[in-house]
Amino acid sequence: MRWLAALVAVLMLASCAPARPASSSAPVTDLVIPAAVPNGKVEIVVKSRYPVGETVRALVRLRPATGTLRGPLDPFIQASGFHGTATVRHLAIDPVSTTTGLTEVVVLWDMRDDAGQAVGSDDYSLVFNVTDDSGRTTAVGATLQVR
Repeated sequence: MRWLAALVAVLMLASCAPARPASSSAPVTDLVIPAAVPNGKVEIVVKSRYPVGETVRALVRLRPATGTLRGPLDPFIQASGFHGTATVRHLAIDPVSTTTGLTEVVVLWDMRDDAGQAVGSDDYSLVFNVTDDSGRTTAVGATLQVR
């Protein structure tokens, strides 16, 4: 009977022990950054973090409530530092126009600057413009955390 009581005590202690964390690294999740524009909204979907050296993939969603939205126009990657901001890379993306619902555009950046040199760990911004059918232009951007 004593061995049964000892077994129950051991099981009770084991069930009270704190659980080990499943993983020490933070999961990579998608962030949706919304931006209001005069005739609707734009959403930029990015990862919470990008590994150095891997291609950055962002998704731009154009959602006009009325009229037309066109973008992304003149997209570029920007770095910020102690001495101000600097354009790192001009991106070549064909803009789209949409009048209803949702239209998505994939934006890719190979983590290289305009000279073709690889960039390092830092916070960058994806910046572009969208225009509506009334000719109003809105600048939109999202932070890209590269680590």
